[in-house]
Amino acid sequence: MRSRPCGVLRVFLALVTLALVLPTAARGQGTASDASQYFKVEVSPEPVPRGGWAVEGYVYSTHPYRVNSVRVRVDVLDENGKVINQSYGWVPGDIPAGGRAYFFVSVPQRGAAYRAQVLSFYLVAREAQ
Repeated sequence: MRSRPCGVLRVFLALVTLALVLPTAARGQGTASDASQYFKVEVSPEPVPRGGWAVEGYVYSTHPYRVNSVRVRVDVLDENGKVINQSYGWVPGDIPAGGRAYFFVSVPQRGAAYRAQVLSFYLVAREAQ
């Protein structure tokens, strides 16, 4: 039985196409270093009861793009400012360019203070501010 060189060529072309397309698709995702440039996170000083404790606040965006899938990390701090625990959560929905969005993240324990930062996000569309 003869092997078909066309089948090997098709597989090769499919792999080359994937190698070219995947890096382009990843450009829509922002990282923590991008986040510190475009986002400010404000958290309430006191946790709220939500079947345990949760920290709530707002993420303010100066990004020229509408963003979504915003991932937030909340650090639980002791009286000396040392991180004693961390929790992760999401900002529901989109944050418009130059806008803000509410979030809450459940925390395993109360702390003396809380600090939050945006870890990652996805670009949706460029908007006029």
